[in-house]
Amino acid sequence: MNSHQAKFPRLQSLWARLCIFTVVSLVLFWVFLPRHESHFPPWTASLAQELGHPMFPDIRSYEQNLPQHVMPSLLSKGTDRPRYLFFPNATWGCGWNNILQEQLLNTHLAYLSDRAYVFPGYIARDHPPLPDTLPNGDRHPLHIPANAFTSGSTTGGPLSSDGTDRLMRRAVSEEWYNVVCPRTEVVTLDLHGTTRELGLDDNSEGVDIMDRWAKKLSEMTAPCVSVDGGPLFSYVIFSSKRLISLWPSYSQGPALKYFAWSPLVTAAVFRNFQLLSQHPPPQALTPTGDRPHTFRSFPPYNSSAPPILGLLGIHLRRGDFKQHCYRLVREGLEYNAWNQLGTPEITVRPVLHPSTPPGYAWPALPDYLDIRQGQSRGDTAFDHCWPSAETIVSRVNAIRQSAESGGAFPSQNLRRIYIATNGDPSWIGNLAVHLRADGWDVSSSFDMQLTLEEHTVAQAVDMSVLAGAESFIGAGFSSLTSNVVQIRLAGGKHPETIHFW
Repeated sequence: MNSHQAKFPRLQSLWARLCIFTVVSLVLFWVFLPRHESHFPPWTASLAQELGHPMFPDIRSYEQNLPQHVMPSLLSKGTDRPRYLFFPNATWGCGWNNILQEQLLNTHLAYLSDRAYVFPGYIARDHPPLPDTLPNGDRHPLHIPANAFTSGSTTGGPLSSDGTDRLMRRAVSEEWYNVVCPRTEVVTLDLHGTTRELGLDDNSEGVDIMDRWAKKLSEMTAPCVSVDGGPLFSYVIFSSKRLISLWPSYSQGPALKYFAWSPLVTAAVFRNFQLLSQHPPPQALTPTGDRPHTFRSFPPYNSSAPPILGLLGIHLRRGDFKQHCYRLVREGLEYNAWNQLGTPEITVRPVLHPSTPPGYAWPALPDYLDIRQGQSRGDTAFDHCWPSAETIVSRVNAIRQSAESGGAFPSQNLRRIYIATNGDPSWIGNLAVHLRADGWDVSSSFDMQLTLEEHTVAQAVDMSVLAGAESFIGAGFSSLTSNVVQIRLAGGKHPETIHFW
């Protein structure tokens, strides 16, 4: 041993340990780093290829490389570690809009609980956009990554307008959650048992459900929490006035405030913009890269972007919805979720919750499920749910006239209609003839030129148009319309630009 080695034995030992620790950390990080296979196992990929389903490689790569998808120690720098909230038994087997409703509320709950929401991909079991049955008769539903639809806080986007929020609070994918939260570290809460423990039941107000769950989850020290046993916010509450008490807090939370459409959806709207307006597209829709239709070339098209000038967006839910309308009438159900914000007793109700800002004004939508003179509630509800062609033509003309006069909002020169619909093309074509006879330029979902990937998220493309239109008419009983309503309101669109049939 030379004199230099003898003089600094502790320093050499420290350096040796540091080198070993660094090498081991890098190896472990590489081992646990999610690959494409964790998002799309090889056997699943081969079946998707056999069916001609898109693989979304750019979007899956984007999700894998979200900045918060690093080992917890690198996020917390030794002070504390990220805390996660996962709902493995959330709404499934339903359409994407039913699932989106719940996921947005779960994102808000995670935010109030100081936890990162865990977002899953979407499995298109209901209303599949592409054939999904193999030659042997087995069904293989289409797997769509969450960021094909949206790029807001629910799917890993920032929780602030300037991106200065803490990465450890941002939502993570289910695949990454399974890496950083092995089963041995997950604390499971039983939905029904915890609901009883918190003194909640089927009559509890939405704000009480949110606040009591948030308090419990925030006080838990376990970093990995899973809520099993079903959805916390089930489809039942979305047909109940109990949900509305959540609005003041929820509408100001990042789930809605920083809601944004995915670049895939944005690209589709930009390429088809000539169908929607004679004016140039808003800056938020204009590509910033040389390849305007690739996933990463767009900034997020968010809910507060300027409106599409001159456009009246209308939602006509048809197809199998007629039978749904009969059921709604038979069971006496209310409008879906946020569509109830027009109900008179809601818009003037006193604000009782302590978290509500002083002087808060509830958004008062001009339309609601009113009982028309000379009609039963059932007949009126069915007319609202399944409007005739004559009703549609009369209604859009009335909205055009009222928008021209302005009043509560700046005057609008509505001359184009976009029909978001799943109706029979020939019926929609005939309706378009009557609308054009009244001076409208008309386009519909059937006119959109979409790539295969864009086709799988066509409902989100439609919704982004409806949310961005100057004025909107929707179906009060529809979850798609309800989602458009909350996105428009959160983005600053005036409540009186929102109407129902």
